[in-house]
Amino acid sequence: MQMKTLLLIFSFGLLNFVHGQTYPRLAKVLPKELPNDSTKDGRWVFYADNANIEKLNKPLVKATVPNYDFYQVGLTNYLGWHVNQGTCLILFDSIKSKIILVEPLWYNETNEDFIKLFIGQKFDNKESLLNFLQELNELLEVGSGYKFRNTGYADNLITYDLGYFKDDTYTTGGNGTRSTIHYNEDGVWRKIKIDTKDLKIIKYTSLNPKMPGK
Repeated sequence: MQMKTLLLIFSFGLLNFVHGQTYPRLAKVLPKELPNDSTKDGRWVFYADNANIEKLNKPLVKATVPNYDFYQVGLTNYLGWHVNQGTCLILFDSIKSKIILVEPLWYNETNEDFIKLFIGQKFDNKESLLNFLQELNELLEVGSGYKFRNTGYADNLITYDLGYFKDDTYTTGGNGTRSTIHYNEDGVWRKIKIDTKDLKIIKYTSLNPKMPGK
């Protein structure tokens, strides 16, 4: 009986470890990079109790920026009197103890610091390029509710629709106020153009589908 009890305790503790992993090095850096005593408008703030840190496995993107690991982290945004909870992508360089914060698409449609890491990246063939972009898009989708849908591939141009879907619900709010948008039909929020040359990424552009593009 005692042995069974010990086994149950051990199993419970092992499950907690697997499902509740912590990342102490990242958790030490985030309060410094995203401090809760900042007064900057538009700031993102890290609160350990609500962070729900999860490491993301994207081996193709990792191979192009080997010094970074990818995490999704729950953060709080303060913009004017608006207080919103959001899930953000964090790139963490554990050697330099530095992060790149990638806000969800609903807040910042493209993050230049993130995208420019991949400008100039060359690939061996069409398949490896498209597989890489699929992982990149999955990282960009973190916390957004939007999805990338490939709409075209040519020798020098790859296009995506960044869309939402019927019955999707998008809610923001905090500090006593909440706002919810419910989509009644499928739609396109942004159109993405990726210019390439000889299987190398040259330019990444996000366009409003309702406005003339360049």
